[in-house]
Amino acid sequence: MTIFFLDNQKNVLYLVYQIRNTKEFFKMVLNVEKIRAPSSLSERAYEAIKESILKIDMTQMKDEDHIDERGLSESLGISRTPLREAINRLVIEGFLKVLPRKGIYVVKKTKKEIIEILLVRAALEGMAARLATKHVTDEEIQKMKELFSPFCESSSGGQFIKYSDANIVFHELVLRTSQCGKLIELAGNLFDHIRWIRFRTIVFEDRFTKMQKEHLAIIEALEKRDQDLAEKRMRFHIEGLAQYIEEKVSFP
Repeated sequence: MTIFFLDNQKNVLYLVYQIRNTKEFFKMVLNVEKIRAPSSLSERAYEAIKESILKIDMTQMKDEDHIDERGLSESLGISRTPLREAINRLVIEGFLKVLPRKGIYVVKKTKKEIIEILLVRAALEGMAARLATKHVTDEEIQKMKELFSPFCESSSGGQFIKYSDANIVFHELVLRTSQCGKLIELAGNLFDHIRWIRFRTIVFEDRFTKMQKEHLAIIEALEKRDQDLAEKRMRFHIEGLAQYIEEKVSFP
């Protein structure tokens, strides 16, 4: 079960969820203020809820977790109308699910869905890499190199989380460099899903060296302004991750 409640004295929104069939509870804290501006109630509710969802550890989710709509409304200090607008957006984006007469649930991604997300992402980012070769600057190339320079190819050194952060920044930078607004818009939601599941894919030590080499190879293609090579290497990189998950990773 997932529960939201507000500490009014500290203006802190707590998200508490229980591992199903156990007595263990996990609590995450978001430093958020009660929503006040009428013109942005729905938007701010959407952002607060989404950020809370993205902080849930999917390894602890056995099934979809239920959300108490009334409690959430009280926690955010808003009425049901803007809250439901925010919830509807999250349903469309695939983070929540509304079941008639049952309630609102946080959606757990299946292995099949994760692979599908990666395959779509490969197509989008492959095109982004192709377009980026036309616009990328020497300064942006240098920034990409600096993202991965702290990491040694031969050893992960237990730096999985930092490498994961660098990985996200790199892929977002390639997207922005494409200067294709519609492509960036389409990929934006996929990135949020990747943020949610990245710990399931980035922490496999046997892939660390391979991923590092692939990132550097993509940067090399961008630096050469080689459209075909940049697209090919980006697609190979992401499709390889999808294949790895399909063959070697199991999800509860």
